[in-house]
Amino acid sequence: MMAGDGSAFDLTTWLSGRQQQQGPPFATRVGLVFNELSVYGDNVGDRHIATLATPFWKLAKFAMHGFGIPKLMSKSGDKHRLLLKNMSGVVEDGEMLLVLGRPGAGCSTLLRVLGNHRKTYRRIDGSVSYGGLTPEEVAKSYRGQVAYNAEEDMHHPTLTVRQTLDFAIRCKMPSTRMLKDRSGYKVEFLDTLLDMYGLAGCADTIVGNAFLRGVSGGERKRVSIAEQVASGASVDVWDGSTRGLDSSSALDYVRSLRITTDVLRKSTVVSIYQASENIYELFDKVMVVDEGRQLYFGPVSGAVAYFESLGIQKPLRQTTADFLTGVTQLGERRIVPGFEDRAPRSAEDFERMWIESTHRSIVMQQVSAFEKQVQEDARGHEIREFVDQTKMGAESNRLRRRSPYTSTIPYQFIQLFRRETAIMWGSRYTLAFRTAYQLIFAAIVGALFNQLPETTDGAFLRSGVLFFALLFSTLVAQAEMVAAVSGRLVTYKQKSLSMFHPGVLALVQTVADMVPNFITIALFSLILYEAAGLAQTAGQFFAFLLFLFSGCLCLTAMFRLIGNASPNLDIGHTVSGVILLFSILLNGYLKPPGQTGWWYRWIYWGINPLAYAYKALMANEFRNLELECTGMSLVPSGPGFDDIAHQVCTLQGARPGELNVLGRDYIAVGYQIYIKDQWKNFAAVIGYWIVFVIAMAVVMEFVEFGNTGYTIRVYKRRKPKVTLVTEDQVSASKETLTFSDSPTDEQILAGTTFTWKDLNYTVPVKGGSRQLLDNVAGFIKPGQMTALMGSSGAGKTTLLDSLSQRKTIGKLEGQVLMNGAELARSFRRSTGYAEQLDVHAPLVTVREALRFSAYLRQEASVPDAEKDEYVERVIYLLGMSEIADCMVGDPETGEGISLEERKRLTIGVELVSKPKILFLDEPTSGLDAQAS
Repeated sequence: MMAGDGSAFDLTTWLSGRQQQQGPPFATRVGLVFNELSVYGDNVGDRHIATLATPFWKLAKFAMHGFGIPKLMSKSGDKHRLLLKNMSGVVEDGEMLLVLGRPGAGCSTLLRVLGNHRKTYRRIDGSVSYGGLTPEEVAKSYRGQVAYNAEEDMHHPTLTVRQTLDFAIRCKMPSTRMLKDRSGYKVEFLDTLLDMYGLAGCADTIVGNAFLRGVSGGERKRVSIAEQVASGASVDVWDGSTRGLDSSSALDYVRSLRITTDVLRKSTVVSIYQASENIYELFDKVMVVDEGRQLYFGPVSGAVAYFESLGIQKPLRQTTADFLTGVTQLGERRIVPGFEDRAPRSAEDFERMWIESTHRSIVMQQVSAFEKQVQEDARGHEIREFVDQTKMGAESNRLRRRSPYTSTIPYQFIQLFRRETAIMWGSRYTLAFRTAYQLIFAAIVGALFNQLPETTDGAFLRSGVLFFALLFSTLVAQAEMVAAVSGRLVTYKQKSLSMFHPGVLALVQTVADMVPNFITIALFSLILYEAAGLAQTAGQFFAFLLFLFSGCLCLTAMFRLIGNASPNLDIGHTVSGVILLFSILLNGYLKPPGQTGWWYRWIYWGINPLAYAYKALMANEFRNLELECTGMSLVPSGPGFDDIAHQVCTLQGARPGELNVLGRDYIAVGYQIYIKDQWKNFAAVIGYWIVFVIAMAVVMEFVEFGNTGYTIRVYKRRKPKVTLVTEDQVSASKETLTFSDSPTDEQILAGTTFTWKDLNYTVPVKGGSRQLLDNVAGFIKPGQMTALMGSSGAGKTTLLDSLSQRKTIGKLEGQVLMNGAELARSFRRSTGYAEQLDVHAPLVTVREALRFSAYLRQEASVPDAEKDEYVERVIYLLGMSEIADCMVGDPETGEGISLEERKRLTIGVELVSKPKILFLDEPTSGLDAQAS
């Protein structure tokens, strides 16, 4: 393999040397066997997009069906959707299995189940064994020995590559019984991973995501690979792990899997799209899947011969992996002469022939033999002993032996705190903006309530200042809910790798936020307090600061709890909005508790921490205050009425015959707030905070939401009336076109020529600048397709961004011409750019997304009917007719279209704009050979 700096790196020598020294990375023989495996998911054939009337319709439907009672009494139970059917196979220690199938064939479902990600499925029949350990036993005590790497890359975007991998290594650091030089190993292993996967050049670059610029897509995929390698699992499951990698990087990656599998005796299962012949030959076994059915399992060398015996012929120049993936594609495959009537046509036919074949009998014999061997050599006991030795503190604590985590809770707390600090530093500009925003707000509110008088005129205004101070801190804390929802997929992934307890992360986030929140609240309080002229004693100021800070901590924990307990962000916003509404209305400022109905009073006294924080602030401010009764507050008032003995102050809490009103009397009568309860109210806020933090830790530890492992299509209930495009119409339009090896002169004159010369692009980096493009030149002719080739991280995306004029930072120099002229301001309107990452509005349908693009990007003179017709043509050409009225959805929830279909939509959104120049960045990423 090649290191990131071009020097040779021999992984075999390094691993063998570590094993001879009896040092990590450790692994133990486990092996994987699955027998008659069937998986069931939700029956989602009639799922529709929810509308405003949907909850009422569901309630009425629930009532019409007897409120679910007949369903509970029924013995048949729920009807589930069959995802996988009767799959069997064995992957012994030291073996690699390649799983092949078209997108949607069931490969990801199989790999998730083999990777012990089983919670989102309704029912799983059959057996899966990891060296004699059941899936339940692995999930409970040995979770880190089975690792699953998803197709999507999930990382904290503000962490650098080095920080991401360093954290993974630290969390999986074995005990001192097995590793004496822990710090030396950490440095050596980190450098090895960076060199092994060519990440040394971008080690100090942030990982980034779809909205934050970081490393390239291929480099981000390599970070995901390196992170799982650092986990040290004995069974590795890789789902679409070469997505975004160039062919050379993909081959190097599979070679590294081959070496680690051989040296460490791992069991490795991999699914790959568009695998080259060199990659295919590195595997021991191959499994072919289609429509959730097993078509073949056996040696890679015997797969072609098996399908040829069924009458499917492999073309000479087609790779074996592409041939096996497309055996069920009637329009792509070739039939052996004489098998026209006997060759299987559907997945059911292939499955039936596989069950009847001798190859399956051999597989079942291998399964039985391996299960017997595992029992004879007591492999399960061997795995338990090995894992117990790697765990910190297991020698003195029996509870640690049952824990699936390698490190102790205090150790996890320290490592998580270091990571949270790094995440906050990466988001320092966001924190600075939030602080500046709060300071500006404090200045504005302070100016509105400038130097409040100590009279009856300023009584209600003082309570208003305290309310706005607490309210603003509450609204700022609500942003934590979004962060909680967006970051939990990373937490789920790292929990599955047994890196840390998610509950510990909840405690770390609470502690890590204290310092920046305190600094912000202190500056906010200093400005507002002095500007408004609140009680001018040091004790009352610091009490004000303490109460406001504790209220901010409490509400931050509450919104984080809501975010982690909500299935998605929409539900989280709804729940938090309702809670926030009642908390503000019933905190005692807008309407004192004595004036509210009994049906609302329980919210004030029982579940509203905002009320207790407000009461503490009010008691602190009015404790020593005396309000002079002036103006219209005196009754009667006017000329001749100057004897207080014959006047009364109308302010609540006033006493007859006294000109001044004690602040404590005012809040006692008007707000039912008592000075003696000030610290009780503060204690109540702290109590709520502790409850919220504990509840958040419990939810993060035991509750998981997110991707179901299979795609749930959600359709529009009332589909629009459209004229569907037929194959005859497309064929007729093709007949009117003439194709040749090169465009004609007329086509060149009507088309667009695009050229660039001496293109240089420089970006600012720490300590100077870095040149990403160096004197790049090229051209594009009308009617021709130009392929941009290069290894991962070579600058392909940077060049496409520069040519399409989408760079917003750095310095771009050089000459870019369209039809020989300088680029006009409308250049971007005439081009299309399908980016590498598929970012779409989740709540629209496929047809709506395409029409939206066509309406806004095509010429205004084009009639809408013509735009709609062109959209339907693009839908047909991209094979999206079946999902045209399906909601795009979000990959995180599992509702919507699949990843492969999202890629087609990305391309379609650009095609419907009728661009003169179309840029496509990795347009075949995630697609199989036929779809590409």
